[in-house]
Amino acid sequence: MTGTTIPMGRIRNLIALLGLLALFGCGKTQSPPRVAETQPSLPSPTSTPESVKPAQTSDISQPTPQEVQAAVKRVFKNAVTIDATHNPSFMIGDFNGDLSQDLAVILKPADGQLSELNSEFPSWIAREPLKDVLLPKSKALARPVSTRATNAAAGQTIRFEQNDVLLAIVHGVGQNGWKDPEATQTHLLRGVVGADMHTMALSSVAMAYKGVKPFPTIYGDLIQQSLIGHAGFLYFKGGVYGWYDPKSFDPSPVTGHAGMSAMR
Repeated sequence: MTGTTIPMGRIRNLIALLGLLALFGCGKTQSPPRVAETQPSLPSPTSTPESVKPAQTSDISQPTPQEVQAAVKRVFKNAVTIDATHNPSFMIGDFNGDLSQDLAVILKPADGQLSELNSEFPSWIAREPLKDVLLPKSKALARPVSTRATNAAAGQTIRFEQNDVLLAIVHGVGQNGWKDPEATQTHLLRGVVGADMHTMALSSVAMAYKGVKPFPTIYGDLIQQSLIGHAGFLYFKGGVYGWYDPKSFDPSPVTGHAGMSAMR
């Protein structure tokens, strides 16, 4: 049987056709779908997690006279007035070291209100820090015991006089500090208003009093001033306020929470 011979020209045409089909294909192919790239959301550079923020005293804004007056009214009602003859007549700071801002304000008894100020059960803690430091123990023991009823919780044994100059320290509550409506814990101090009164931050104490001995344990900011001719400060002793100057300081231990101990 004789085979059929395909002309060489047709073979070349067939090869060319197959090449075109392979190049272009029989139809368009679908390109793979694009996957959208997602970027992680980053926090704002100014936002810091609350848990890693450094501890700081609450509300450090400067008070207005109206705010100070409201705090005094909240604690003392009409028993005292702010003594505007002193400049400044009030200071702020974290005096008891609880990270809530406190208020120290100079007061005087209001006219006709001594009975209220000397009430049997006051809502403040009354003390005389300077007398506690300077009065010899022998004389302290010889003092007659007052028969007047006192508030054992507040420990008030002081009978205020009309011409007294007083310093009230209102302890703050939480972030609102002394402006908080619940901020009523107050220490009322007699005989400790001197000259050049100002607040010294706790962070500055170590440098300012480096090498000074003996030195008390410090819990919070100080109220520095010159009193009876000596430079010193009022400080929180863990339960009450005391007066410090190098000549009169008694380094007897005082119970309370941990604070900054004596300078080295």
